[in-house]
Amino acid sequence: MYSEKPLLHQRQSRHEPGNLRTVAIDVTSRCNMTCDHCYAETFNKIEELDMASWKKALDELYDLGVFHFVIQGGEPTVAKKRLESILGIIPVDECYINVVSNGWEMNDGTVAWLKELKVDKVTFSMDSGIPEEHDANRLPGSYERVVAGVDRVLAAGLFSSVSTVVTHSNLHGEGFQKILNFAKSKGIRVDIQIAEPVGKWDGIKDDLITPEDATYLRNLYETMGTASNGQPMINRDVYCGDCDHCPAGTEFMSISANGEVLSCNFLQFSLGNVKNGSIAKMRADLLTSPWFDGKQPVCICGEDDEFIDSFIVPYKDRPKPLDAYEIFNLPKD
Repeated sequence: MYSEKPLLHQRQSRHEPGNLRTVAIDVTSRCNMTCDHCYAETFNKIEELDMASWKKALDELYDLGVFHFVIQGGEPTVAKKRLESILGIIPVDECYINVVSNGWEMNDGTVAWLKELKVDKVTFSMDSGIPEEHDANRLPGSYERVVAGVDRVLAAGLFSSVSTVVTHSNLHGEGFQKILNFAKSKGIRVDIQIAEPVGKWDGIKDDLITPEDATYLRNLYETMGTASNGQPMINRDVYCGDCDHCPAGTEFMSISANGEVLSCNFLQFSLGNVKNGSIAKMRADLLTSPWFDGKQPVCICGEDDEFIDSFIVPYKDRPKPLDAYEIFNLPKD
């Protein structure tokens, strides 16, 4: 769909570094799987935001220049009516739409439906390139459904990628290597999500990546070449612009299924609810903190020991999301 969206290309060309460009939208907190590493456990079984409030939020995001939406959950395909309603609000001809799925329901009908809704890309979660390892964390047969889903999405003329969570212990294992081989065989990108001490791993630092692991990933980014769409085969959120930096709050933000505004879906500190305030005001308040100045060279939630030890570990097992204004001493009117 991307090549058929000239208005998106125009909107994208007007973007300036440091401005908000991408927002992750949690369509629902519901999911048909219970993965051991789920960061979204925080938002399990919450009341979902009404569509009038979604329209208010999405209209404001459009005015702020956002043109890239990551549509996720939970699992978005278990809430198809909500997903369709949200995409009906977003001006999809001017925006890049990436749906993130575990692939269980990604049959021919679902792919055709997503294409009709003008989705540009479907990203599939893949925990290991070894089927038994992937399925052990999800449902029996999940791996084969992901593989079949990738093929269906590509056959429909849409972009695809696989997203995987890497830890210090799995990064150099056979399962990760097989993910790289699978992606290369399909000509698609690998979106790297590093382990972060949130959700089911709340406050746990044991298996976070090391600086050496980060260097290894950077080397993969520089040496694995490009996917069939011309993008680098390896992607991390911190690989953005002229130099690596954490985009949380500056170029990227997230909204939970019940409307909580977060600087990043992994940083579970709420700036407030879209029902009760302006996203622009919340973001402006956040940017007064030096942690969200767009200059942090690593993922602060998964790689910065000072941030983790100051703002995550001390609040282990506390109900989330926490109040961002309190935790980061942000200014209040």
